[in-house]
Parts: sequence; C-alpha cells; structure tokens
Amino acid sequence: MKEIPIPAAYEAREKKKRHLRLGVRILGISAVIFAILAVLCLLGVFFSVIVAEFNRGAAHLCYYLAAGFGGGGVLFALLAFLMGKLSGKRDLLTADFCERCDGEDSFFVGDGTLATFEEGHLRLHDEENRTQIEIPYSELRAFSVCSRTRPCERGQWAVILEVPRRYIMKEGTFSESDPPALIQTDAKERLFSTLAKFGIDLLGEHQPSDMPTGKCFKPLQKYYLPDMKKRNRALLIGGLGLLLVAAGVLLGFLFKVTVGVVCAVFGVFLLARAVIAFVQARGMLAIFEEGIYWRETDRRESAFLKWEEVERIERGEHKGFPVLTLHCVYADFYFPEVGDVWEYLLETHREKCDA
Repeated sequence: MKEIPIPAAYEAREKKKRHLRLGVRILGISAVIFAILAVLCLLGVFFSVIVAEFNRGAAHLCYYLAAGFGGGGVLFALLAFLMGKLSGKRDLLTADFCERCDGEDSFFVGDGTLATFEEGHLRLHDEENRTQIEIPYSELRAFSVCSRTRPCERGQWAVILEVPRRYIMKEGTFSESDPPALIQTDAKERLFSTLAKFGIDLLGEHQPSDMPTGKCFKPLQKYYLPDMKKRNRALLIGGLGLLLVAAGVLLGFLFKVTVGVVCAVFGVFLLARAVIAFVQARGMLAIFEEGIYWRETDRRESAFLKWEEVERIERGEHKGFPVLTLHCVYADFYFPEVGDVWEYLLETHREKCDA
C-alpha cells in the first residue's frame, strides 16, 4: 500500500488528517450526488418518451431529450462508481496515515479506536488517548483470517485479536462462560512485522504466495433451501405484472395504442423481474473438496469456509431451525441442515463430525 509521508510537526500532522478526511467525505458525497443524478436522468428518459407519445408535435424534441438524458445517466452512473472506488481507496490511505501518526505499531480496531502494541501488552485507546485499556500478551491470541463470500481463493484478509471480555466489557454484561471477544483489524505487512517483533504467534490461515487469487472451486454436492417468504413476494409482483400486461392490451384496443404499449412494457418488466426473483429465492449449501459454502438468497451473508478452518461440525438448533454448527478456532458459524447433507458429511468428512 502506498504510504502518505508523516509531517514532523504535530500541528502539521493534525492539519493533514483533517485535509485527508475532508477529501474522503467529498468523494463519498460526490458518489451519492452522481448516483442521484443518474436516477434523475433515467426518470427524464421515461418522462420524455411519455410526453412524446401524448404530444406528437414535440416528439422530435422529446426524443432528443431522451437521448441526452440516457447519455447523462450512463455518464453519471460511471462517475458515481469511480467516485465510490476512489473514496474507498482514499479512506484506506487516510486510516493508515492516522495509524502511523499514533505510532508504527498502532492499528485501527474500530471506529476511532486504536490498538497499540507495546512492550508486554496491547493498549486499546481512542485517538486522543482519553480512554486506555491494557491487555497482557499472555491473554491475547492473533488469527489470520480470510473472509470469503464465494467459493474461491479470493477474499478479504484480516487479523482477528482474541481477548478476554472482562477487558472491554462492563461487569455484569457478561459471564465467565462467554467466549472471548474478537477484535478485527486490516491485514497489512506492517501489522505482521509488529506481531513478529513482539513475539506474538499469528495463527490461522496464511495468505498463499503461489495460489492464483481468482481460482474458483468446483462443487461436489449441492443442496437448495427455498425462501418461501421471498417466493410469495415474487408471485405477488408477477401477478401485478400480468395485470399490467392485460391492462395494456385493453388500453391499446379501447383508448390509445401507445398508452397500452407503455403499460404492457412495465408489466413485462415486472413479470420478468418476478421470475428472476422467484428462481433466486433459495439458499444453497454446497460441499467442495476445499471446503463448505452457504449462499444466502441475498448473498450478503454468504460464507465459504475451508476445511482447514473447521475444527468440528455438530448438529443442533439455532433460533428454532436445524443447523450445522461449524466450530472454527476463532468463531462459530451456523449453516442450515438441508436434505441429507449430514449423512454426506459423515461419509466424506467423518473426522470433523460429532456423530
């Protein structure tokens, strides 16, 4: 990662921080503004076409406007995407700069919270050093983790610090039987060097140097779990689409063809969207030679775990549903038990199953 030079004077460092954070905010606001403009341009295309159909005298002007709005929509959408990417990259550079201003062994572990590695202990504090917590290294463990939302090598690398809850939670809000608290920070070479300097072993998966990051894995077995709530919603949208198509046909015959066509087109769009939503409204549990994968219907909570990460698997219930609890060294994951997946796991990975 490219590093921003740190000024020697304290005032200059604080001024640089404010400047960098302002730049991140400006880029983020610009991305939102361009996204709104893109949506407005798409609405402009729609209304221009509608006006052209009802006012044939201004049809040519409206079609020119529709073309202009269409081009503007594409341009603004691209600018929104570009501003969003630049904002994300700038945010990472800004965070790294603020960390190094605090110290070469300091790293953000939350919004405004820094973890500084010092001799004999880890110190958690805010940027103004008003609140400080010291955790001995003897009670701390560090894990290298790759969060994967797809069954492939590519993922988001992070370092997770495991600490006793009593250091970061108020008394009475936890019990001694509760698992340790987990603190996450970005994986970076500076952090790896710091851990090695203070003699802290980095457990878990380490990023391979010879593995292509884009390599995807092939499933051995798949199990599907329909999401009936989303499927019922898709059926309602599909019914509305059919009604609009029927209404468009009637309007075309009884009133005006162009009005009927516009109505029918919207109906076809809703119907196609409903069909796609109905097909996609199902989760998928898949077994791979490399690991196990659960894909949510909206894919935001999907997770792929390599077999090396999974210590053991047991059957149970979570929130009233049958699940497979996958115990990893740093956390537990709950995947739905679908079909005969448990029997398949007993056949292929009995050593990890609590039968």
